[in-house]
Amino acid sequence: MVRKLKVKNLTESSFSPYGRILDVGVIEPKMKEDIFTFWDGLAEMEVDGKLTVGFLEVVTRSPEFSMMERHVKTEEIFFAIDGPVIALVGVPTPGQEFPDPDTVSAFRVDPGKGVLLKKGTWHWIPYPLQPKVHLLVLFRKGTPDEDLEIKDLQEAKGVTFRIEIE
Repeated sequence: MVRKLKVKNLTESSFSPYGRILDVGVIEPKMKEDIFTFWDGLAEMEVDGKLTVGFLEVVTRSPEFSMMERHVKTEEIFFAIDGPVIALVGVPTPGQEFPDPDTVSAFRVDPGKGVLLKKGTWHWIPYPLQPKVHLLVLFRKGTPDEDLEIKDLQEAKGVTFRIEIE
């Protein structure tokens, strides 16, 4: 079964089941001078141990996907740098092996904005809305090796998703 995902606007209320939005447009700068503007406190992460900053490059691909991943020991931040992406997310399912397909959603994240995913939030690689987009990724050190659970919903539940891109 293919489930169509309409891309939603990124709002605090629509994204709250998955995490928080990081957007400098909704907070006042901490410092503003002629040569710079600095925003502080976009997000606070709960991290047990060291935090790592990664760089992710995503390229155009099929809008269909069935894979989802989660990290149960850490929150995660995706921050779009140079192009818009679609964040693909499902609510955390503590004590369950798979995401609930009914909670999977797609949200547009414009450059200069990001999302902070709650611990256990299911997600997949952001989908770029141009040929190549770069993102900063922040999470607990060792997450890719020690806290990465990937599930194929097509294989396990017969579900595939298709992003409806307008």
